Amino acid sequence: MRWTDEQLPTIQSKSRKLLVQAFAGTGKTTTLVGYAEENASVRMLYLCYNKAVEMAAKNRFPRNVTCKTAHGLAYAVYGTQYQHKQSGNLRLTDIAKAINTQDWELARDIVSTLNAFMASKDLALDDDHFVRFNNDRPLTTFQHQYRTRALALSRRIWAQMMDLDDRSVSMTHDGYLKLYQISRPDLSQRFDAILLDEGQDVNPVIADLVQSQKITQVTVGDRHQQLYRFRGAVDALSSAWMADAERHYLTKSFRFGPAVAHVANIILSFKGETVPLQGLGEPTQVKRSLPDDLPHQTFLHRTVNGVIENALRLVAKNHRMHWVGGIDSYSLRDLEDLFFFSKGLNDSIQNRKLLKDYRDYDQYGQIAKATQDPEMLRSIKIIETYPDLPKRIDGLRRCSVTSELDSTVTLTTAHRAKGLEWDFVCLYEDFTADPLSPEIDAGKRDDELNLLYVAVTRAMKILAVNSLVISLMQHYKDNQSLLKQARGSQPLNYG
Repeated sequence: MRWTDEQLPTIQSKSRKLLVQAFAGTGKTTTLVGYAEENASVRMLYLCYNKAVEMAAKNRFPRNVTCKTAHGLAYAVYGTQYQHKQSGNLRLTDIAKAINTQDWELARDIVSTLNAFMASKDLALDDDHFVRFNNDRPLTTFQHQYRTRALALSRRIWAQMMDLDDRSVSMTHDGYLKLYQISRPDLSQRFDAILLDEGQDVNPVIADLVQSQKITQVTVGDRHQQLYRFRGAVDALSSAWMADAERHYLTKSFRFGPAVAHVANIILSFKGETVPLQGLGEPTQVKRSLPDDLPHQTFLHRTVNGVIENALRLVAKNHRMHWVGGIDSYSLRDLEDLFFFSKGLNDSIQNRKLLKDYRDYDQYGQIAKATQDPEMLRSIKIIETYPDLPKRIDGLRRCSVTSELDSTVTLTTAHRAKGLEWDFVCLYEDFTADPLSPEIDAGKRDDELNLLYVAVTRAMKILAVNSLVISLMQHYKDNQSLLKQARGSQPLNYG
């Protein structure tokens, strides 16, 4: 393996705390493999983001590396104890039943409080985990009383979750991971070093688990690929516990050429990034649309709703469609059930839990409106848009293929596209949030810019940008012209 002048210092480092900031397509996982091979006698834990990454990593890393998710570590200790009462997440209806209320806003606040606590580094549930009133404004008497009640009920639900004999409230996967973190496990009994991947999007509970270890720590990631801040993820790369780390950059991408790197750098310039991404791959074209005669196209979307909308458009063109993660992971079955529920066709509903959780479709709509649940609201919108939804979904299923090699079109969200790459990529027009709007807050602005950066850096041969990216490019060009006039200097050239 011929290492670049950026990769080699990382691979040969003997630091006890190592931080690698790697831009898109710069070979961070390959660099970690090289690091593991260079230190073949060191027992390492490669902490993966999800199960799919874990399975792929096992085929790449040498024998001295154990590849595990944090949930996988926790499952062996705590998860197995709760097999009889496990669930993927906390459901509003289950919480409402447990506290005997029809106050859906209260139930929503309890779920949000528990999720915030389970994702945090904190060892006890306190006021900070009640997210709705977490701002600088002083609380009114009513708000203070309401929060006190909600926190008390949240602690009661958490106690029921931990109770092995109480089946009324399930233990979630994040719940037993929280129990594992609270137990302060010592990984030095099994490992000499820990490799933390995707450090920009790490859950605070996992970050605390890693930083508390007394073994060598290697953290890699790209702060501009942080996509899950809305789930409580934090950027470990910029955290205080990384202040004394030895730092390295990977900026040379061989996935794409200068043109895509130029677009990516324009996007990152609005975040204040001054270190340029270098596109050293084969020349990549940037266009407004993809040519019609391509053997395969990939569409990246901002929303699941956008994926479904685009798929319904593509059906008429007789495409064979591959859905990243599988077509069933895009909530189509749940949408069909909800459609039948809205029409009173309860005998056609497959997931009978829907009938158990909601009295009727009107109640479903009331809960969606009261809680502003984005998934529920999205489902209602799709049902209202497509009155013949089941027939259309049948058409989508007939056109879908399991193997991407058999497809003419790949469909996915930009979130799911992270870590993947394709020859010909088109950004769909459902990226509607303008990151340069004066009304958007700084955090939301960076979230949207990060998502665009991830999306554009998936393309290897042709990138078709949408109107939002075109407007950002024009805005950048205008700013550079103004700077040139004001300073008499040349515009920055990232290409």
